Amino acid sequence: MDRRKKVLVDALDDDDEHVRATAAEALERLDMRERMPVFERNLATGDKVTKLRTIYGISPLRGNDVLRLLVKAVKDPEEDVRAAAVRELGNHGDTRVLSTLVEALGDESPVVRRVAVEAITRFREPKLLGYLMKMLKDRDPGVIERALEAIGRLGDKRAEEAMIYFTRKGRPAMKSLALKALGLMEI
Repeated sequence: MDRRKKVLVDALDDDDEHVRATAAEALERLDMRERMPVFERNLATGDKVTKLRTIYGISPLRGNDVLRLLVKAVKDPEEDVRAAAVRELGNHGDTRVLSTLVEALGDESPVVRRVAVEAITRFREPKLLGYLMKMLKDRDPGVIERALEAIGRLGDKRAEEAMIYFTRKGRPAMKSLALKALGLMEI
C-alpha cells in the first residue's frame, strides 16, 4: 500500500492537470480503504443518514471488505439502508453476492424488493428467471412491474406464458411491459 501511495503522491506533481486530478481522486479512495473500520462502525451504530452516506461513500471502491460491509447493511433494520445496500451490491455486479440479492427479494419492504429485482437484472443470468417469475406474484404492483421489465430484458422464452397472462390481466403498465417482453423474447 505504501508503494501505491507514493506513486499517487508523486503523480500529484505531474505537468498534466488531468493526471493530477486522477491521482488526487485515487489517493482519496486509497485513504478511504484505510478507514474501513470507521465505515464498519458507522454502519453498525450510526443513524440512518450516516449509514446511507457510508454506503454511497464506499460503493465506488471494490474488494471483499466493501462487499462484506454492503452485505451486512442488507440486514439493517432501516428500509432505506437495506435498499441502498442492495442497489450498490447490484451496481458492483459481483456474482458472489447473488445469494444476498436473491434473499432481498423476500424482504418485508416492497421498496427493498423493487430494488432487489432491479439489482438482479444487472447480472443477466438465465438461472435467475425462476426467482423473477416468483416476483410476478408479489402483492406490490411496483415489484411486479419491475419483474416484468427484468424478465423482458432476459428475453427467455420460458416466461412466454406469464407474459401472455399479463397482457390480458395486468394493469396498463403491466400489459405494456409484458407486450414489450414478448417482442424481446427469443423465438
